[in-house]
Amino acid sequence: MSQESTSSAAPNTTGTSSKNSCLFLDFLISVPPKERQRMLQKPSCCFFIYRMLPPIAQQVTIQKADDLEVTKSIEDQVKLLEDLGIVSKQADGKYLIDNDYKRSYMYAAMLGAASISSLVLETNDEKRRGKEVEKKAVERWDCILSGDSRIEITTSGFQFLLLSPVKQMWTYVIEYLKLEMIQVAGFKAEKECYQIDPSWSIPQQELLNHLRELGVIFIRKRKDGVFFLTHLLTHLATNETIDDTSAERVSNGKVIVETNFRVYAYTSSLLQLAIIALFTEMTYRFQDMSVGMITRESVRGALQHGITAAQIISFLRANAHPQCIATSGAINCLPITVADQIRLWEDERRRMDLKDAYIYSHFESEDEFQGVCDYAQERGILLWANAQQKLVIVNEEGHEYVRQWYKRSKGGETSTS
Repeated sequence: MSQESTSSAAPNTTGTSSKNSCLFLDFLISVPPKERQRMLQKPSCCFFIYRMLPPIAQQVTIQKADDLEVTKSIEDQVKLLEDLGIVSKQADGKYLIDNDYKRSYMYAAMLGAASISSLVLETNDEKRRGKEVEKKAVERWDCILSGDSRIEITTSGFQFLLLSPVKQMWTYVIEYLKLEMIQVAGFKAEKECYQIDPSWSIPQQELLNHLRELGVIFIRKRKDGVFFLTHLLTHLATNETIDDTSAERVSNGKVIVETNFRVYAYTSSLLQLAIIALFTEMTYRFQDMSVGMITRESVRGALQHGITAAQIISFLRANAHPQCIATSGAINCLPITVADQIRLWEDERRRMDLKDAYIYSHFESEDEFQGVCDYAQERGILLWANAQQKLVIVNEEGHEYVRQWYKRSKGGETSTS
């Protein structure tokens, strides 16, 4: 009897799940209680946490600050506040607001966000503040999103690019915060110029440099001793669970897809064009517009790199031209025939899932074949057998069982080829 390694088809049982939650609050819940309590003791951090809470949770902490009685309508919000350490359950079943949180919030509310940030405002030229700061902010963030062309994007990376700018920014910052716990302050998100304090600690200076690389702040020259807050900072002062279909996102759409699978991209952004080229065969390139075709080969190429049909469809809808949305709506802005065909091309790859297996052949006798077949079936490792051709296929885990059985039955080692 000889055996060979082969592959066997099995159903694809992969699935996906999604969770609509605030990345910053999820991160804060995972922080050790002592670190979290220290944040609640700081007015700037406390005020920022309050801004990130869902509206109902904000109302709970304000209107019922003394004695909180939970009803079914606010159970989820109170559970969130409890996980954050803002409220605690008493022996009588009622909830109390944390004293540190209450004290810090009242202090921050009286002074205002600008005062508690302890940043020193620096007067500067309005023209420079407006044009240069915003231009550099966009350049920095685009530099973060782009990368080495030799590196292939993964399904997680493509999913990141599908996120709104708010979620993208928070995803990046949360990963940075996981490396080292840094206190998050509630800055005043306006185009102002602030002094860099030489007395700031090394971790604070490192955070400042990292925010500069993200485009959240702008530092023209280190010797100037000042930095500007850019419009990207508003992403870090926003709860990213807000619906992505904002007016700003819709107005920035650049892609038109026709029923003949032709794609028009009205953009000069190399990053956007590189994303589109992942699942599109680009045919023409002009200064502010590019044309391509969505084909079976281009979509299959994207699928082979782990990108899903749902992600491609979501990207095309999220970046649809405003005129397409106004004419056909947020869903039909991508023709149904195109969306269905992309899914069908993906289904072609889902017909079977290859797994390792072993095939046994060249049995010395009918009894030997039948013995292996019966043993494999008894152990539940048999995948397929053919009595006429005397072939037996078992799964990868069952190969060792068959080897041991063969040794026992023959008193020797099985030969392999």
